[in-house]
Amino acid sequence: MITNLPSLADAQKAIKGGKDPKTFLHLGILYAQGIGTEPNDILAHYFLKKAFDMGYKEAAEYIELEYESGARDFGEEINTVFGDSFDLSPLTLAKLKVKVEKERIAGNIGNLAKIRQHLLLFYPEYNHEKAIADILDNRHSIDADILFTLSTSDNRSEVYIEQQDHLLRQLYIQVENDDDIWEYINTDVLSKDESELAQCIVNLTASYEKICQKYGIEEKEIYSLNSMSLYPYIKVSDLALLRKQGFRALLSIRNVDSDIHEKFMKCLDSDEKLLNVCEGIKDQDLQLFLISFVELNIDIESLEIDSRNLLKAYWNNNLMPLVEHINAFIDRLNKSGIKHHLPVYTLGNIPPIDLSKRI
Repeated sequence: MITNLPSLADAQKAIKGGKDPKTFLHLGILYAQGIGTEPNDILAHYFLKKAFDMGYKEAAEYIELEYESGARDFGEEINTVFGDSFDLSPLTLAKLKVKVEKERIAGNIGNLAKIRQHLLLFYPEYNHEKAIADILDNRHSIDADILFTLSTSDNRSEVYIEQQDHLLRQLYIQVENDDDIWEYINTDVLSKDESELAQCIVNLTASYEKICQKYGIEEKEIYSLNSMSLYPYIKVSDLALLRKQGFRALLSIRNVDSDIHEKFMKCLDSDEKLLNVCEGIKDQDLQLFLISFVELNIDIESLEIDSRNLLKAYWNNNLMPLVEHINAFIDRLNKSGIKHHLPVYTLGNIPPIDLSKRI
């Protein structure tokens, strides 16, 4: 990453020659950071893209950070290119496919979900039956990723998971390093959304176990409360894996009632439609499992949104939401009667956070 930047005036003079892509990169970074001027996402992207198009490959890293920071929206850009037309040239599709595949490899399912209506145009070789087999056998494949993306509703915040976990780990570092606190932490210190998810996991796993026993189905793993790193927070990577485990469990019982399963799979883009399907189910265990599956995805999405918002706040140099988040945890410690020596955090004493990758 470039650290020795010219002044805004010098950078503006340097681009007049128009031959050195590095000068355009410098100007793009200055506008992105707001150095010597107000931050301007539009101008920042223009000059960064100009540098990249002129062959300065390092600009790609800065353009990627625009998506991470929320300055640009991956799904919005892809959908804008399509517009109302599905008849794009093979060359245009190939260029977009590079971006889409990068998001898939990075595990940014939330970004793929935003372009769900166009996804199969990028992957015409997609095989539905292979996707089901891969998911059931816990094999990672393109087909499995596509089916998972197409079959999960409201999955928009499952992006940049590693960075979200890295931020939370640093935010809670003083808690995790204090063995005296750790020894007494329990479910009472979970947030409201985390507590609701924990109860949902209990309902989901109990009903799923009964269904598997009743119909002789091989039970697939679903995270239990004991196997998750629940305290002092639930890792975003655990949330993402839990969503996939819930979907794999759903596929594993598809033959219990094929009519119900087919209706359910067709409604996976709407939580309201899914709950309507659940109303007419006579098998109480199957009904509880499917209702719990819907609630699981709702609860996970809520937690992922909170975590994603913390990351966006950090990228935008707004640390107050992080201060409020850690103080809310400390307040739950106090209400639970758990003794600790943690302070009330402010902007002046919040644990230092460095994701080591930002514009």
